[in-house]
Amino acid sequence: MKVLIDKEPDGPVIFMVNLRDECVKKPGVLYLVALQTMFAMQKGELLAKKPEIDFLMRLAKTDQIFLAKKICSGTDHIVYIIESDDKTVEKISEEDINEAELSALVSAKKS
Repeated sequence: MKVLIDKEPDGPVIFMVNLRDECVKKPGVLYLVALQTMFAMQKGELLAKKPEIDFLMRLAKTDQIFLAKKICSGTDHIVYIIESDDKTVEKISEEDINEAELSALVSAKKS
């Protein structure tokens, strides 16, 4: 899986999301949140019907669709989640992991 920000993908797109500037923190955080969404999609446990909305909810750290759209949805950036054999990822820091753990709590609240 690859996460591309504002760059046309060269592989099949799994899903894409339009985000506000303030929600595009670092590629590492987006990658980890995308992994959470992909895992939920494979298990049939998305927070919403569509992976795009699940991703927004996790990124916004809310279990409310309306609030997630209000906080993170916008036209500043397009984030593509694409299929890829490329295993290289931007360096993921401890801070990225902590941020992604907060987004994982959204699914815990839902269940």
